[in-house]
Amino acid sequence: MITMPLCRAVLSASTAVILSAGAAAATPAQTVPKHLNLSNKDNRQSFTVHKGDEIIVRLTGQQTVTSTWAWSAPTAANRSVLRRDAATTRPNGEATAVFHAQADGTTTLDSRLRCVPRRPGSACSHVVVPWQVTVKAR
Repeated sequence: MITMPLCRAVLSASTAVILSAGAAAATPAQTVPKHLNLSNKDNRQSFTVHKGDEIIVRLTGQQTVTSTWAWSAPTAANRSVLRRDAATTRPNGEATAVFHAQADGTTTLDSRLRCVPRRPGSACSHVVVPWQVTVKAR
């Protein structure tokens, strides 16, 4: 036979378990920042990110004996949507930049590929190749 104090203890424990499970389910999931890696192949693509997400752009250039096809440091058209936190260019033509989504909106990330002579008197093409992606932050 179950006594009244034992029944109250079981009921109390059951209620606590049910309430704690309900509280855990009601708590919104914590948003973890994500990383989006972009490269040469992503040219003319569109991407959606969330505020706080990190976007890393790594563009690869090319070298010949007489010239280097080098990328400019990637930039954001709207710096209030995507803040650039770092940017580097290298002698081998590579360019890297790190952006963080700051606000809702749509902007582009842009870079330009140009020929740079490696030797005095070397001829280079005047062609400029654009790289651009569209990023929507929400």
